[in-house]
Amino acid sequence: MRGWINDLRIGVRLAVGGGRTSIARLALSTIGIGIAVAVLLLAASVDPMIQARTDRTAAMQPNESRIDDVAPLRFVQWGTEFKSDAISVLSIDPTGSTSPRPPGLPAMPAVGEFYASQALADLLAADGSELLRERFPQRMAGVIDPDAVTAPDSMFAVVRTGPITTAQGKAAYSFGIQINTPPMDPGLLLLILLGSVALLVPVFIFIASSTRIAGAERDRRLSALRLVGADGTQVRRIAAAEGLVGAVIGLVLGTGLFLVGRQAAAGVRIMDVSVYPGDISPTWWLAVLVVLAIPVLAVLTAQFALRRTIIEPLSVVRFSKPLKRRMVPRVAAVLLGVALLIGADELRPSEQLWSVVVATGATLLLVGVPLLLPWVVERTVSGLRGGSSSWQLAIRRLQLDSGTSARVVSGVAVVLAGAIALQSVLLSISDRFGPTEYVVPLDSKFVVLVGTDEAVAKLTADLTALAPAAPVERYRDVYLQFDRDGAATNVRVADCALIERKLAVTGCADGQMFSTYGDTDRDDGLTPGRKVYLSESGGTSSRYAEWTVPAIRREVSRPATDEVLFGVVVADGPSAPKPDPSRWVAGARVYVSDESALERVRTAAVKVGPDVHAQWFWASTYHSPQEELFLTIRRGLLGGSLFTLMLAGVSLLVLALEHIRERRRPLAILAASGVPTGALARSLFWQIAVPIGLGVVVAFITGLSLSALIMRLTASADYQVDWVGVGVMTVAAIVLGLLVSVLTLPFLRGATRLSSMRTE
Repeated sequence: MRGWINDLRIGVRLAVGGGRTSIARLALSTIGIGIAVAVLLLAASVDPMIQARTDRTAAMQPNESRIDDVAPLRFVQWGTEFKSDAISVLSIDPTGSTSPRPPGLPAMPAVGEFYASQALADLLAADGSELLRERFPQRMAGVIDPDAVTAPDSMFAVVRTGPITTAQGKAAYSFGIQINTPPMDPGLLLLILLGSVALLVPVFIFIASSTRIAGAERDRRLSALRLVGADGTQVRRIAAAEGLVGAVIGLVLGTGLFLVGRQAAAGVRIMDVSVYPGDISPTWWLAVLVVLAIPVLAVLTAQFALRRTIIEPLSVVRFSKPLKRRMVPRVAAVLLGVALLIGADELRPSEQLWSVVVATGATLLLVGVPLLLPWVVERTVSGLRGGSSSWQLAIRRLQLDSGTSARVVSGVAVVLAGAIALQSVLLSISDRFGPTEYVVPLDSKFVVLVGTDEAVAKLTADLTALAPAAPVERYRDVYLQFDRDGAATNVRVADCALIERKLAVTGCADGQMFSTYGDTDRDDGLTPGRKVYLSESGGTSSRYAEWTVPAIRREVSRPATDEVLFGVVVADGPSAPKPDPSRWVAGARVYVSDESALERVRTAAVKVGPDVHAQWFWASTYHSPQEELFLTIRRGLLGGSLFTLMLAGVSLLVLALEHIRERRRPLAILAASGVPTGALARSLFWQIAVPIGLGVVVAFITGLSLSALIMRLTASADYQVDWVGVGVMTVAAIVLGLLVSVLTLPFLRGATRLSSMRTE
C-alpha cells in the first residue's frame, strides 16, 4: 500500500510541479474536463427543471373537489396580452373566512387589491405600459412568492374585484391538483432519446481527448522514471495518477462553472423558456455517476494510451509506424448498434426496455464514428503520394500518426452525425405535429372578440364610442343538433346590414337563411321547416331549446378569405336561433390600424370583464399539447446541437494547439532549414482538413443510417432527409475546421522560433 501511495504522490507532483509544460498540459485538460462536467451536470438537471415547473403549475390550479367546513372560493381564470407578453389572471371572491388562499400570497387581498408576479410588477412599472396599467385599476398589495410562479418571466396576477356569481365563475375548496401526463408519442420519445445520445456522446469523447493531451511528453517523463528505477507497473500507476489530477481539478472547475452559471439562469431566456436557479439541480444519482465516471474515464484513457507504448529507461518505443488498425472490432460495435435498433421493433414503446435498447443502439452507432474514423484516415492516406511540399508534409505526418488527427476531429464528426440524424427525424415527423395556421391578408389587421352575447355587445358599444370610425362586425355562432346519429352543425347569426354588405345581397329580412357554399345540392340537413335542437357545443346532452329552420334559403357566392360570414348564415331577428346567454358563442371583428389601437381594444375588453376576450388574428397559430411538446423538443435539440458543435470546436482548438506545442521542436527545425512558415501553416491545415473531410463522409453515412433505423420504429411517419439541414451542418463543420486552422497561426509562429529548438 505504501508503494501505491508513493506512486500516486509522484504522479500528482509531476502533474502540478513539472514546470511550465506540465502546468500548461494540466490547464488544458482541466479546462476541457471542466466544460464537459458543467454540460453533464446541466443535462442531469433537465428532468428536475421540468418537474419543478410542473409542480408549481399544479400547485397553483384551483381544486374544485368539495371539502366540508371549507367556504368555497369563487374564481374566474382569464387572460390578456400586452404587446408580445401573455398575462394570466385569477379573479377571486372568498365566501368565508375558511376560503382557501391562493399559494404565494401573504394574505387574502381585499376588494380592490391584487398581487402580481415579479415580472408583471416590473412590466406595470415600466415606461410605455400606461394601457396595461388601465387594465389593473386596483391597488397592488404585493408580489407573489416566486415559489408559486411557474417561471421568472411568468406574467401572473391574483385580483379581488368583487362578488363573483355562480354563473360567472367556479368554486374552489383548495389549491393543487394532480397533473396526469398523457403517454408520450413514440415519435417524440424517439426524438428525445436520439437527441440525448447525440448531445452527450461528443461530451464524453471530449473528456477522453482532454485526458490525452501532451501524451508524448508524458511518455518521456515516464521514461526518465524508468531510468531511476521504476518498473512498468509503477509507471502505469504514476500515469494514472497524472490523469486523475486533471480529472479531479476538472470536476471542481466544472462544478464551479455549473454553480456560477445557474445563478444567472433567472435572467436568461432560451427558446422562450426561463427557469429559477434553484430548479437547476441535478438528479442525485446522475450527479454521483458524473463524479465517479469522470475520474474512472480519465484513468482508463491514460492506461489505454499506453497499451502500445514500451517505456524503456532510455527511450520510448513508439516512433516506428504502428500496426495497421483492424476493421473487424470497430465494425462490430456498429453492427451491434444496428442489430439493437432493428430488434427494438419487436418491443412496445411503453416498455422501459424499449427505451434502453434504442438509446444503446444509437450510442453504439455514434461511438462507431470515432472508432471507424482512424481506420478510414489510415487507409486513405496510406496510398497518397506527391503534391506540394505542404501537402507532402501533412500526408507524411498522417501516415506516421493518423490516430492523433483522427481523434482531434472525431468529436466534430460525432456532433455532425448526430445533427444529421436529428434533422432528418425532425423533418420526418414534423408533418404529424405541424401547427394549424390561420393567416389573413396583409391589408386586414383585425382583432376578434369572443365571449358571451351580453359582454360582446357591451364591448362593441364601448369600442364604437371610443373610435367611431373603426368598423365593428358582430355575429353569433349557434350549434344545432339533429336527431339522427347525434349529427351536428352550426350556423352564424348576423344582422341584415352586415349580411347585405358582406354577401352583396339585397332584401335581407328576419328569418332568411343564406348558404355561402356555392353548391345548391349540398346536403347539410338544414331543410326548410325542419325542427332541430339548439345545443351548447354540439353534444346531445347539452340541448336547451328547439328551432325551426327558416322557410327561405338563399344561395350566394362564397365570400373572400377574410370575410366573417361563411357556411350557413341566418339573419338576426325574432326568428333567429338564440344562444345560451352564459356561453361564449358571440363574436365580433374589430379592425385596427396599428399596435396602439390593438392595445386600446385589449384594454377595453379587460374593462368589460372576464366574459369577453380580445384575440389578435393578424396571423395566429394553434398548437395542440403534443405540437407544443414537439416544438419545445425541437428548439432544445437544435440549440443543444449548436452548443455541442461549439464544444467540439473548443476541443478541436485545444487539441490542435497541444499538437503544435508537442511538435514545436520539429517545426522550429523545419523553419530553420528554410521551410516557409506559410508552408508549415498549410501543412497544419491539411492535417486538420483531410480528417475533417473524411469525418464528414463517415458522419454523413452514419447520420443517415441512424435516422433511417430510428424512423423504422415509427411506422406512421415517412422517412425524409433534410438536405438543407444536412448541408448547413456540414458547412458548419468545415468552417469550424477552417476557423481552428486560422486560430492556430499565432501559436505556429511562436513554435517556429529558433529558441524552440532548445532541448534538455
